[in-house]
Amino acid sequence: MEECVMPGTEKIRTLQEWSAEQLQHYMLAHHPEDYYLIDVRQLPAYAVEHLPGALRIPAEDLPGRLATLDASKTTIVYCDEGALSHVAAQIMSKSGFPDVHVLEGGLQAWQHGTVSGSPQQVCVPLFGAGDVKDQAVLAWSMEETARCFYQEMADTLEDAEVAALFAQLATAEKHHKTLLKELWEALAGQTAKETFSAGTSASDLMEGGVRLEEALHWAAESRPAQIIDFAMAMELSAFDHYLYLHRNLTDPDSQRLFEVLADEERHHLKDLGKALDRLRKTP
Repeated sequence: MEECVMPGTEKIRTLQEWSAEQLQHYMLAHHPEDYYLIDVRQLPAYAVEHLPGALRIPAEDLPGRLATLDASKTTIVYCDEGALSHVAAQIMSKSGFPDVHVLEGGLQAWQHGTVSGSPQQVCVPLFGAGDVKDQAVLAWSMEETARCFYQEMADTLEDAEVAALFAQLATAEKHHKTLLKELWEALAGQTAKETFSAGTSASDLMEGGVRLEEALHWAAESRPAQIIDFAMAMELSAFDHYLYLHRNLTDPDSQRLFEVLADEERHHLKDLGKALDRLRKTP
């Protein structure tokens, strides 16, 4: 039975959020070559406006770019609203970057001095050690809660294009569930019962480690741009997790499945980024 040991929780440290004022002071006191200021948004948003000296690394490219960066440098990560950059910073932290910070509230806080926040500090999901069947069940559960969130956004958001995108994401999560269930059945050599995922530690968690009820309550009082930023944080978390499984499992079928899932999450990030860019351009 193949074991897959996930990164330990001891590797995830509490990230320090910097206010716009703190970042300004830091940038004035240090040479740009002495630190990284990483913008994880899409190219159109970066082209319109970005912080001085910011290095553009779109969120979907970050895991593949880490090896090209100097981990010893102080790093500050930012996005539009703050949720996406928090997950990006957590990925860097668990990958060996000891001095990573997040611009609190993202570019919106830098521009307008307001911090909207997200349901909680979104973090990379850590499933612990377990065999591939366990990983499939946990992933299935988190895909289901993400589907519920996306479907609720599709049903309630007034912007037709954004609502349609969330409907597509809900359908994609349903497809992911089917693939993960088929993987479990192939590994277990039996048909999965409807309750096969009951009692898992992720039964009420979404991709990114946020509880569904909390996320829905927060979204009901949030702007579409905030919700998209939060969704991008979830997708980045899932992308990183599936990429890890793809790289660390040895069973070819499991490797291929998680590679496919990682690639789809990467495309979801791009689609959400385009939607966010469109909202930013709308008067």
